[in-house]
Amino acid sequence: MGPQKYNILFTSCFSSMRGGGQRSLHLLIKYLNRDRFQPFLVVPKEDELSEEAARLGVKTFILPFPRIRTINAASPASSLVRLWRIVRENRIDLIHTESPREAFYAVLVKKVSGVRVIFHARVSDSHVLGDRLLYYLTDRLIAVSGTAARRFRDRKNKVAIIFNGVELDAFRPSDRCENNGPLQIGYFGQIQRRKGIDALLGAMRSINREVELTVMGDGDPEYLEELGAMSGGVSVTYKNYRPNILDDMSAVDTVVLPAMKEEGLSRMIIESMAMGKVVIATDLMSSREAMGEELKEFMFPAGDHEKLAAIIRKVSDDRRILCSMREKTRGRAEQLFDVRKNTGMIEGIYDSLLS
Repeated sequence: MGPQKYNILFTSCFSSMRGGGQRSLHLLIKYLNRDRFQPFLVVPKEDELSEEAARLGVKTFILPFPRIRTINAASPASSLVRLWRIVRENRIDLIHTESPREAFYAVLVKKVSGVRVIFHARVSDSHVLGDRLLYYLTDRLIAVSGTAARRFRDRKNKVAIIFNGVELDAFRPSDRCENNGPLQIGYFGQIQRRKGIDALLGAMRSINREVELTVMGDGDPEYLEELGAMSGGVSVTYKNYRPNILDDMSAVDTVVLPAMKEEGLSRMIIESMAMGKVVIATDLMSSREAMGEELKEFMFPAGDHEKLAAIIRKVSDDRRILCSMREKTRGRAEQLFDVRKNTGMIEGIYDSLLS
């Protein structure tokens, strides 16, 4: 007789896959050992994530989680009862959740069903009281980086740091490092003010070089309109979001992440490193954690478009940098961000809670 098989219910606060957290969740479900763990999924509505889950043969439930502190108490009560029924009828052993609101619903169900609850901290934004409660009410916490784990200071014995994973077979280095033609720069992600894309445009304006920028993604329409107004005199192409960005990322020489605030662990950084690309990023704790101290020469202070411009000029003037760094960035990705290895680490946590 083989090892016992457990049922894991994943919950997502977003239904699309525009955010890195949802893409990371999709990969976790995709690479989960189905001989040991049967995944189920809860999403607020039908969208990309539920469609991808269906392709993987994962049973999905549509269940929004309204704010618990609301005038209409019947709405959260109804969602709580529905969640309890999903757990009971599908014999769920563990709920793996990634937002505080869903986690609080899960721990309420835990009180009556005995199901285990994991909270997965995918961002570094801290909610002091909420994080303190999550620490005491959940069975285990996973943080995507040491930066995200700081939300639970002085309580590290209950927090496991496991980086998000990358499909290394899909994100492979190319031979692109030629010296001819304009330097191709790319930004791939959500269009939000905290992402600092305006600083990148400011750097582009001050560069006396042939440099072309591709910005791909969607998000805040007002901010996108501001960026359009700032784009005069800059060689920039805006592209709409699409799920598969492999070809677009392959077409650029270097990727820039000019974020203004800390992030849990940027997928743009780790996917670019898997492709062996030089990443130019804001000097944040999360960026240093992903890239390592040996790549700090490609980091700049938040919002400092002159320092960012200087790094871009350096790469533009000496394209050999693109080739010389390829092995180092790819090697770090293989060491830290292998989706198979990191999924196995999460499975080890499931085993420790359920065995």
